[in-house]
Formats: sequence, structure tokens, C-alpha cells
Amino acid sequence: MKKTTATLILTILTAFAFGQIDDNLTKAQWKPGKENIIYENTILRHEGKNDLGGILNVGFQTFAQVKADIEQRADKEMWTPEKKKETVEAFEKLALGGMIHLYLTRLTIDAANTEMFTVVVRDSSDSNEILRKDLKSDIPNTPSSGSDYWWNYTAIPISEPVNGKIYIYIIDKLGGDNNKFKFEVNL
Repeated sequence: MKKTTATLILTILTAFAFGQIDDNLTKAQWKPGKENIIYENTILRHEGKNDLGGILNVGFQTFAQVKADIEQRADKEMWTPEKKKETVEAFEKLALGGMIHLYLTRLTIDAANTEMFTVVVRDSSDSNEILRKDLKSDIPNTPSSGSDYWWNYTAIPISEPVNGKIYIYIIDKLGGDNNKFKFEVNL
């Protein structure tokens, strides 16, 4: 039991390091009504705009993509077969429905803290809730040279299988008039 728990914790902590952040995830030009391809999946932005207050974009990886990333990393780092198997099995429990990637920038450290955001996932009818998660606190990264924006990135696993399409809502608790972001992912 302890080994399984330890594996899950280790898996969660290393989940973010499997791949690079998709460049399209960090671009401000994504407007409502426009599609973007992120992690090889087509995502339509319905609501919420990137503006002077910051960027908020989502990406999505299917479980098959997550598993392929694990296998690639296992080969690259020469993991033991046991570690590879345990990691894949942990992700099967944790992220069988895939992984949402959230990238955001804000002008203040508090506004860029992930605890200011809630993620809601709905099925293809856009009426049945699959997941609701108030994100935990994660202190943002320092603005890079020449930028005033604090930035943050996190991945949110979906434990239940999904297919067809899903709708991802991100609620910004400090967002004012621009506090709801809606994305459609076609799988």
C-alpha cells in the first residue's frame, strides 16, 4: 500500500516534466471562435479572451499520448521495467481520461496563483459534469526579463474515460468580467 501511494505521489510530481510545454499553449493571439492545435488535439475557444490582464490557454492530451510520453521518457532515462510498469499503472488510475494542461499569465503574483482557478469538465452534451476541481495553491514563476507577467502551468488529470468531445471551463475567481473561459476538445 505504501509503495503504491509513494508511486502515485512520485508520478504526480514528475508528470509535468514528461514533455515540453507546447508553444501554442503560451501564445496570446488565441481568440474566441478560433481553433488551435495543442498537443496534437484540436481545441476550439468559445469564451474568455487573452488581453492586457494576461493569457489563459488550455491544452489536452489523451491517455494514449500521456502513456507514449511515459514510455519515451522511460526509454530515454533507462527506467527499470518495474518502474515503467508502476508509472503507467498509476497514470491509468489517475488520468485514464487524459490530461488537461493549463497555462496562464497575470500581472500580479496573487492573480497567477493556481488557487484562484477552478476547472470544470463536461461531456459532449455540455450538460453532464465529469470533473470539478478547485486548484491548489502553486506560487507562480517570476516574470522573465522584459515582461511584467507572472506565469503558471499545471496539469489536471481526468480519471474517468472520455470520448467524442469534452468541454473544459476554467473559472478565474479574480477575473471580473473576463472570468469564464470555455474550450471544446474534439477527441
